[in-house]
This record gives sequence, C-alpha cells and structure tokens, in this order.
Amino acid sequence: MANKVLLDISEAKPSFDENHLPPVAFNLQVKPGDCVIIEARDLEAATAFANLCSGMVSLREGAVLFKGLDWFALKEPRLSALRGCIGRVFQKGGWLDMYSVAVNILSPSLHHTMIDEDKLIDQALSLCHKFGLPGLPMDTPREATTIDLARAACVRALMNTPDLLLLEYPAEGYSADLMSPLLEMLNFAQNRGGGIICFTRQLDLWNDYKERVTHWMRLQEKGLTSVRLVSNV
Repeated sequence: MANKVLLDISEAKPSFDENHLPPVAFNLQVKPGDCVIIEARDLEAATAFANLCSGMVSLREGAVLFKGLDWFALKEPRLSALRGCIGRVFQKGGWLDMYSVAVNILSPSLHHTMIDEDKLIDQALSLCHKFGLPGLPMDTPREATTIDLARAACVRALMNTPDLLLLEYPAEGYSADLMSPLLEMLNFAQNRGGGIICFTRQLDLWNDYKERVTHWMRLQEKGLTSVRLVSNV
C-alpha cells in the first residue's frame, strides 16, 4: 500500500482564469499515510491549491489524479462520489447558515455514503466529544462561538474516514485544547493509510508532530517548493 500514490499532481499548470495560484507547474505526490505540511502566507493561494487537489481548478497543462483517476476525465455522479473521499477544513468555514452546525456536519456524509444515519450520528457524536464539544451543536453557524466552529470543522472533515484530508489552517489561533485532539486524530488517520495535506502560516506550529510529517513545503509565488528541515522545525 505504501507504494501506491493517493494524490498525484504532475506538471499541473492552472488555467489563466485562476488568479490566486502562480502560473507555474505544480508537482506533488501524496501516498497513503503521508502528512504534508505546507507553509502558505497567502490564504487565497492555499484555498486555490486545495481546490486544485480536489479537481476544482481548470488546467492548461498537466494532470491531477486522485486514487488513480483523473479529475477531468470524470463526470457526475462519479465525480461527486470521489470528492466524498476527501475531508476538508475550509479556512472561511464553508457553513450553510440556514442550518444547524449539526446538519452541516452530517450532510456531506449523508450525501456521499450509504451508511445508516444512526451510525453517522454516533460517529459524529464520538468525534464531537474528542474535540471537546458536549454533543452535536444545534446552534446555527452564526450563533456558535468561533472555537466551537473550529472544533466542528475538524469533526466534519474527519467524518466517514476520508482517504485524504485537506486542512486549511485547522487550529491556528486556538488553544492546545483543539490542537491536541487534532494531532491525535491525524495520527490515527495516517495509521489507517489516510493522506494529509495541512496548510499553516508557521511551520514551527507543528513541532509537536514533526516525527509524523513526511514532507515540509512552502507555497509562494514561484510555486510549491520543499523546505529543508532545520533545528527549530
């Protein structure tokens, strides 16, 4: 399994319509169990790169394959089904304000899987408890606190054991109360063969997890580059 490639970005050049990524070729391979930490000071570029990983950015050259399938060779409903194998924390939330946070957590899994609803609720409750929530939040996103929304975002991303996690600044600006369960769940995800891409403003925020990080990278104007580890990383 370790030799298989989960996400394969090969010489992928975004279309000229994509304003938030530099017009250069991107290359990245994520294997099962990999954890890629990407330093990205440009928040919009981070979101755009996460979109590229999900097959949501048009390309003028190259390809992006997920689980061996070219995003742009797929049509619905297979396209949505494949995206259902990705768990994501959005830096701007991605919440539907007219529904409760609980519905926001459960809806993607209900849409993408055939798992019994009661089992999904049990899974969501278990994750909520791990992240310090007393239960499924019934407040709307507008009513919930910022820290509870950050916790709920992690719960939503981890639902249904996704093959790939795309995490946009999942715990930055919050206490260790959030970082500790997040690292525990990332460790669990890697152990079962999941891949992780996590964006951060500062690489040293991940010092406590450095033994499990397989790639340290930086997203900037010249593209995606590897970062050489130094003693304070």
